[in-house]
This record gives sequence, structure tokens and C-alpha cells, in this order.
Amino acid sequence: MSQFSENENWYVCSIVVQARPEKLEQVKAEILAIPTAEIHGENPEEGKLVVTLESNRQLALADLMDEIKDISGVIVVSLISNYLDEK
Repeated sequence: MSQFSENENWYVCSIVVQARPEKLEQVKAEILAIPTAEIHGENPEEGKLVVTLESNRQLALADLMDEIKDISGVIVVSLISNYLDEK
């Protein structure tokens, strides 16, 4: 469930995170420490994660993606989709 009020716009994006397979557990733990991040799938052999991020500000999603890019072991973060629910 969303942590935002019904009167706010709600933004969600889906990303693929490519990480070094040997660092995947550490990367997952750091992503899950972000309150609005969820991991929906993974391929441990390739070090890939499917992640969604939520925010009531669109620019905050870019900040969260940058935060994930800076995690040790992350190779690349790719935006797959972006959704806006306007109120």
C-alpha cells in the first residue's frame, strides 16, 4: 500500500538493476533499506534485479535511482517504465 495521502500525485517507476553477482545480496539489502523500494524479481546468476520505486515527487524518483547507482557493486540502473497517478 502507498504511504502517500489520497490528495497527492503518486509516481512509480520500474527499473532493472544490474549488479556484480557476488555483491547481489549486499545490493538487495541496500535497496530494501529505501522505504519506497520493492524488489519484484531477480536473476542471481546474472546479478539482475527488477525494482519499483514510489514517490509523491517525480524528481525524487531520479534521486532514488542515483542513490541505487551509487551502491557498491551496482553496474547500471535502467529505467523500464514510469507511471503517474494524478489527483
